[in-house]
Amino acid sequence: MDKTKTAQSKETKHGRNWKDSVVIFLVLPMILTVLFPLGRLFYLCGRFSPHAVTLSHVLTLYPVIGVFVIYCFVAGIVELRAGWKKHSSEKKLISVAKIGIPSVFMALFFASLFTSIEGAFFFAKPFMFGLRDRIRAKADFQATRAWLKTHRGQDHAGHYDRLSRREWPKSLEVFKPGVILLSADESGNPKVRLMWGSGFMGHWGVEIGMEDMRIPPSDFSQFGEYRLPLEPGVYVWHELQ
Repeated sequence: MDKTKTAQSKETKHGRNWKDSVVIFLVLPMILTVLFPLGRLFYLCGRFSPHAVTLSHVLTLYPVIGVFVIYCFVAGIVELRAGWKKHSSEKKLISVAKIGIPSVFMALFFASLFTSIEGAFFFAKPFMFGLRDRIRAKADFQATRAWLKTHRGQDHAGHYDRLSRREWPKSLEVFKPGVILLSADESGNPKVRLMWGSGFMGHWGVEIGMEDMRIPPSDFSQFGEYRLPLEPGVYVWHELQ
């Protein structure tokens, strides 16, 4: 009786360990592959928390995630070689997947380095799409433009004037930017620029002007900007390093 219970206990423990192994070395790398190399996590940063501290925290995860993925890749090879003869077809397929998913992760990561925006951090493009969607979801451009019309563009032409927090309108305060700057477009109409970021991480934000404000093309020269139009007279931007 005791031997039967012991055998059942070992079988249950073995099954649990095998399932835990699948979660750790297969399911988790699959989730990380979706979030990291494909830029989903950076999109979510731009969509919900476009602050430099959030991005820096995400970037510090990359070395840890990289080591973990490589470990999963090596563990999959060891498991496949050690148990090829005794494993069932299902377990063999899972072992192959444990090698394949980390391989896909690494391939997508290196591909993202070569397909990123010229001169910008590799996370910039998905992050900017997230930021654009954040602005679109929260913006009241009609109220912002009504506020802009209370300013004379000529007073801010050729430079940006930083506004104190007590000067921020509610239509812009809702975004919780780091800085709000007032300037004028090429036609002399007032425009406003919201900015996040830091010296180390670079800067990014959104520029809002009148509907007829010209949106300049992206400038990929040093210290230029990548610009992603949102609607006429509005675009999000990310400075290049």
